[in-house]
Amino acid sequence: MTSVERGFRVLDALSSSSNSMSLTELSRKTDLAVPTLQRLTTTLVTAGYLEKESSSKRYRPTVKTVDLLFSYLSRNQFANRAWPHLVKLREELGLDVSLSVPLGGSMVYVHRLPGYSGNFENTLPGKKVPMHLSASGRCVLSFRSREHVETQLSAYGLEALTPWSLTDTEELMQQISLCRERGYALVQQEVTPGIMTLACPVLQGATAIAGVSVHLPSAGSNVSVFLDKALLPVVSVSQALSMG
Repeated sequence: MTSVERGFRVLDALSSSSNSMSLTELSRKTDLAVPTLQRLTTTLVTAGYLEKESSSKRYRPTVKTVDLLFSYLSRNQFANRAWPHLVKLREELGLDVSLSVPLGGSMVYVHRLPGYSGNFENTLPGKKVPMHLSASGRCVLSFRSREHVETQLSAYGLEALTPWSLTDTEELMQQISLCRERGYALVQQEVTPGIMTLACPVLQGATAIAGVSVHLPSAGSNVSVFLDKALLPVVSVSQALSMG
């Protein structure tokens, strides 16, 4: 593994955490030795991508990393084409609307438009969610072979984020199969307590390349009413963004 690859592993570890990290925590997360991490973090601090907290000796990304996200979003034709459709969907439903794409074992928010007063962190682009828990992730997985899905679940693990997170492989396979049959996935409180999410796949040929989703506070919400209101508009946007 090259120094560049190790450096990106450090940045990946920090991007998946909402808190700053010590060298010991980074070592556990990256499987890199502390002396190696000392050299890498020093280089990344010098380059301006990391900041070292003087009191705690912990590391966090700097605003310079936002440049990378801006570069991606401003130059990505798919993200730009999706934006007006997502804005219209948000205006129609009055709900949080998002577009996410797969990355390894996660789904990454490319766009997230808040439609109600929710958690600030959950509205930020770049946030990663385990694919097996994400409604959009299950949509993406539903267009992959069973063997591929089982291999991926085994490789990335079945992390739980809430007490309602589904972590049984066979139950997940059933939900993924159901998503393929229905054309949508519905997830309740598996990623964030109190939030219900409906998602539909965006296709490129026979491959799901992204998911369009809407999010609703689950307290006092009726699933049937939610589907009656939101399903057709979400399907319409996912079809408009699909290619080939």
